[in-house]
Amino acid sequence: MSIDETIVTSIGDLETKDENREPCLIIIGGQHIGQFYHLNSDELIGGRSPNCEIWIEDNMISRKHFRIQKQDNKFMIEDLKSTNGTYVNNKRVKTCVLNAGDKIQISKETIIQFDFFDKNRRLSEQKRYEMGVRDAVTGTFNKSYFLQRLVDEFSYASRRNIPLSLMMFDIDHFKLINDSHGHLVGDQVLKEICERIAKTIREEDVFCRYGGEEFVIIMRNTDCQNAVNLAERIRKLIAAKPIVSDQDAIPVTISLGVSTQVDGVFRDYVALLNEADRYLYKSKGAGRNCVSAVCQPIGGA
Repeated sequence: MSIDETIVTSIGDLETKDENREPCLIIIGGQHIGQFYHLNSDELIGGRSPNCEIWIEDNMISRKHFRIQKQDNKFMIEDLKSTNGTYVNNKRVKTCVLNAGDKIQISKETIIQFDFFDKNRRLSEQKRYEMGVRDAVTGTFNKSYFLQRLVDEFSYASRRNIPLSLMMFDIDHFKLINDSHGHLVGDQVLKEICERIAKTIREEDVFCRYGGEEFVIIMRNTDCQNAVNLAERIRKLIAAKPIVSDQDAIPVTISLGVSTQVDGVFRDYVALLNEADRYLYKSKGAGRNCVSAVCQPIGGA
């Protein structure tokens, strides 16, 4: 036997036991496959409201759809009189005890698994989900996620007859920034702009990178005037302060276009997207660093 060989006397020699497994939920069906929730409280509410501890972005579920409670080291799920019901392992329930591996269905598409994960598994699942839906440079959602959400939000707005606005913008003369300062600095510019904007919009707004230096923001229940006023605030925010890289202060501006679905004016989400794109190019044609839409910003916005 070679001295380089390793002798394994027990399968236990290969295992690293982690007894600190904790309860978790992971979406295994629907448009947010892989999204992960850590059950770190004795009581949590799940639903489509951003105020829920378990916020699930599915317009087919109720605002407060279910509750999970820890009782005597057991986890109970309770349906909160949701419109479409809560199902555990294909059986509709009012309340029941959850066991590891149970499948919870709360809409036609969204299925959630209850399980116990150790720290490494939790981190790996969260990382895998983030890599699937986030842009690596800016941290915004990626184009694939955007298109899925836009379909969902357009359908929801049409059913409820509430306004849905879409803001599209890109960075003026971004190619010149890349050519003059290099692509690493260009990435820094993209990242800092997105960080500024992320602090300005609502938690429920969906901020995505559409491609290159072009970005979109989906704004639920937001009419044209409010969407344009927000776009104008964002425009001023970016123009007011240059991006500092090494010793260089790089002035940056953006051009924006806004479209709004209200009273069925657009037949589908593609038409809404094309309209935002059309107004974006109108802003570019008007000299850049401005907002274009059917309505215009109110002074002092």
